[in-house]
Amino acid sequence: MIYNVLTQQGNAFTDEIDYVVVRNEDGELAILNNHTPIILQIREGYVKFVSKEDKYLVIEQGVLEFKDNELNILALEAQIGDTLETAKSTFDRAKREKLEITKKENIDYSKQERELRENIIKGKAGHL
Repeated sequence: MIYNVLTQQGNAFTDEIDYVVVRNEDGELAILNNHTPIILQIREGYVKFVSKEDKYLVIEQGVLEFKDNELNILALEAQIGDTLETAKSTFDRAKREKLEITKKENIDYSKQERELRENIIKGKAGHL
């Protein structure tokens, strides 16, 4: 079976595996070769890719589709690791970094908005 993962940030993972175990809000589900086609929603959870070397994919806000022995995962946020703990820590770190960037951008936008207001008032271009 082949898996493909695509995230909003453009991260893409692909590989060949024996089977997969999906953990979401509803519990755990194993998907083997020739499994019935299925679509699952994953708000928060993980996917364990089982092969010679297992991998874990921690997911937030994702959709998993299995059809014709191909597993496709689309996720808002996802990080892969050799262990569940590694994947979770990488996921948490990436989420914190994204939050810091968002905070900085919001501060920059509010500063730019203040400067724009001041320039409009100084230029007597109109009243706010």
